[in-house]
Amino acid sequence: MYRYDLINKLIQDNSFTSYLEIGVCHPEECFNKINCKYKDSVDPGYENPLNPVKYKMTSDEFFTSLPQNHPKYDIIFIDGLHISWQVKNDIENSLKYLNDGGYIVLHDCNPPTLFYARENYEIDGKLSGWNGTVWKALYWVRTHRKDLHACVIDTDYGLGVIMKNKNNNTNLIPFDNPFYEYNKMVEHRKENLGLIEINRLDSWINYNK
Repeated sequence: MYRYDLINKLIQDNSFTSYLEIGVCHPEECFNKINCKYKDSVDPGYENPLNPVKYKMTSDEFFTSLPQNHPKYDIIFIDGLHISWQVKNDIENSLKYLNDGGYIVLHDCNPPTLFYARENYEIDGKLSGWNGTVWKALYWVRTHRKDLHACVIDTDYGLGVIMKNKNNNTNLIPFDNPFYEYNKMVEHRKENLGLIEINRLDSWINYNK
C-alpha cells in the first residue's frame, strides 16, 4: 500500500469531501491520484518551480494566511520539509483546520537506516533517498499528546496516522529517548512508532474512536 492508497481508503470509508496536501513537489506522485471532491495543495516550489499548486508558499505562510473561518479539512497529508521541527509545526497547525473525526497522514515516519534519517537531503550534490527526521515528530506525539492517537503503518517508509482523542486520555508511551537518538529509537521501533500492519488499521481506528 502506498500513501495515496491509504488516503483514498480513509476518504472512501468516511465519505470525506475535503483534502489538503502539504508538500506537493510532483503532483503526479500523490495529489493527482487522490479522489476527493475538494482538494487544496501547498508547496513553495523550491524543487519544482513549475509545480501547479494552488498555494505556492511554505506551509507556515499558508496557515498564517488562512482566516479563522476558513473551512476545515477532513484529511490532511503532510509530506513537506522532512525535518522534525517543521513537521511538528505542520501537525499543530493542521489540527486547527481539521474537522472532528478527520485524519492527519504523515509520510516518511519509519526510516530504515540512519542514512535515510539524516537531516540533510543533499549529499555531495546528490539527492539520495531521504526520510529525514519525521519520526521524531511522530514520537513526540506518542509521548506528549494525550489528546491525539497516533500510529505508523509499516509500509511506504512509514505512513503515520493521527486522529483526535475526544476524551483526552491516550496512554502515552514512556519518553525514554529525550535526545531523539535514532539508534535508541530502533531498539524499540515498534513501540516508539506504534508500528502496525495495514490489516490492523481498521481495528486500530475503531478501538480509538
